[in-house]
Amino acid sequence: MESINTNNSPAAGEAKKSFVQLIKFAIVGASNTLVDMIVNIGLTKILELFASGGWITYAAKIVGYACGVLNSYILNSRWTFKEERKQDAREIFSFIGVNIAVLLISLGLIYAFTNWLHLDSWWMNLGLPEWLTKIIGGRLFCSLVATVICIFVNFILNKLFVFTGKKEPEQETEA
Repeated sequence: MESINTNNSPAAGEAKKSFVQLIKFAIVGASNTLVDMIVNIGLTKILELFASGGWITYAAKIVGYACGVLNSYILNSRWTFKEERKQDAREIFSFIGVNIAVLLISLGLIYAFTNWLHLDSWWMNLGLPEWLTKIIGGRLFCSLVATVICIFVNFILNKLFVFTGKKEPEQETEA
């Protein structure tokens, strides 16, 4: 009697493929986060030399995020979702739309973390080394927490709406 190998089922194959894509997406996401953080921290520190106010956090986040998005599209379209890449205007506009939505979610989380949950104050009052809180202040900490949450949101939205698979050529039916 032959045993049935359920690991070769189409559903198992798709699940494995999605898991591998999630791992690749996480690697790309780490590089995006690094790009975002470097630009975000650098721009925050530069802007703080010339101005003050909460707007700096949001401006730096937007610019850092935009740099991360550019990195994300290049790496995800050429590596993570290479098989699903369509290279068409719909894909690019969907990618931009998803990332604008994720940016808005990220900005909303930063606002909630700083104004409602006061995670910025909590972070600064943890008794961490001064050198660390100078590099990662309360608002930047909230921005980083929002980034971690949005990595998962971004993967799900990209999988569902952007890199949905190449269209199969339509089969002509003979009459």
